Amino acid sequence: MDVAMDFEITMRLLFGEKAHHIADQHGSTKGRRAWLTKAIEMLTREVDTLDTTARHKQMLMCELEAIAALVKRESEPSWDIVYRFLRLASRLLGFDYIRGARCHTPTYWQTPAQNLNSVVFEGGDIMQDYYDKKNAIAVRRSVVQDLKSQGLNDYKIALVLNITEYQVKKLRAATSTHEGDDSAL
Repeated sequence: MDVAMDFEITMRLLFGEKAHHIADQHGSTKGRRAWLTKAIEMLTREVDTLDTTARHKQMLMCELEAIAALVKRESEPSWDIVYRFLRLASRLLGFDYIRGARCHTPTYWQTPAQNLNSVVFEGGDIMQDYYDKKNAIAVRRSVVQDLKSQGLNDYKIALVLNITEYQVKKLRAATSTHEGDDSAL
């Protein structure tokens, strides 16, 4: 793959369709610099939202600021930029200090909306979130029944499930009368 396509794919990873057909801008110092600056600004905003230690966030921001300064100053890619991006990637993976110490552990999770996006982008059913929710309600009903059979009252079940007592009663009522009713969530 040529460098221009690597450039476009990298920018599409961040900007999606807005960066479609920009490979030719790789040859223009001005165009390339504009896209790199937008990418660094986006990464800076994302780093600012990370739930991490103050030092870790500070070090990530310092790396991004140094990369931004190099992008402004350099007309052609340099080893400085390569090394800065490698350091940024290393810090994102938790490495810190110059002793090779891994002081942080990255943790990733998906919100329900992000999970649905992944399912759809992989060719899955757009209704998957509906099916998952319906299944979660069925599991919750089953858990309520099980806890009730163990002798817990509605109040204790609500504490265990971190829901209201009213929701427990709705789940129990839905189990006995309306097996397909999803309003009990």
